[in-house]
Amino acid sequence: MTANVGKPGTARILFVGDVVGEAGIAHLEGCLPQLRAALKADFVVVNGENAAIAGPNPYYGCGMTQRDLERLLALGVDVITGGNHSWDGSHVDAVLRDPRVLRPLNTSPLAPGRGAVIVGDGALRLGVVNLASRTAIPGVDAPYDALQRQLEAWAGDGRPELVVVDLHGESVSEKQIFAWAVDGTVTAVIGTHTHAPTLDARVLPGGTAYVSDVGMTGPSGGMQGYEPGVFVNAMRTRLPAQGRGGWADGPVEFGAVVITAEPGRAIDIQRLPLHGEGGPA
Repeated sequence: MTANVGKPGTARILFVGDVVGEAGIAHLEGCLPQLRAALKADFVVVNGENAAIAGPNPYYGCGMTQRDLERLLALGVDVITGGNHSWDGSHVDAVLRDPRVLRPLNTSPLAPGRGAVIVGDGALRLGVVNLASRTAIPGVDAPYDALQRQLEAWAGDGRPELVVVDLHGESVSEKQIFAWAVDGTVTAVIGTHTHAPTLDARVLPGGTAYVSDVGMTGPSGGMQGYEPGVFVNAMRTRLPAQGRGGWADGPVEFGAVVITAEPGRAIDIQRLPLHGEGGPA
């Protein structure tokens, strides 16, 4: 799925924010193939680290199962990114063996999985780099330094024409500083992790598309797609969260942006409607 559309030498990249639970996956099954066709998207990148409750504690028990992975790939998703939940659950080894699944690049080289990949075999190839800030995973390497090392590794004929960074972190200012620091060297910096969509999608002066947080694709009636009771109880008691928790109710939010780009620069970034079928505005 790499046929470049629109003007010669341009491509469109659809990035879908943190998919939360069964409701999020089912929503994509109902709209993603049609949406990709309507947008004429060449590539689809999805953050999938909240697809499942895969452990006994909601703070460390999210992640993605093998079945979740299969369902997303069946929709034509090109790359699945992660974050602090990339290593949650018993399926982690099998999930991270798939070359289309990324976890943060700037963690230990001994950690399972990979942090960057190149996809596409057409005139424009897409490199995706998954990074985490220390506000999401304490102790990771500096995201800026890790990205520079990856770009150097891709230098020469191996470097893809388009590069999208999923920067997984809490701090808006940190994400913005990072984006300005790499403006003109990557196609886009897309913020993930908070599940709260921001309204600052724009193309920076050097040609890098940016949004502080793309938001989530999941049920809107709770807290970040989850039923809030277990978290509220932990706050009230000041004790570790007890129990697995569960998914929220409510209509599904669809956090997604589409980037139009050419080699060396992004041309445009647009946020898709937060509610409804996820089609173009």
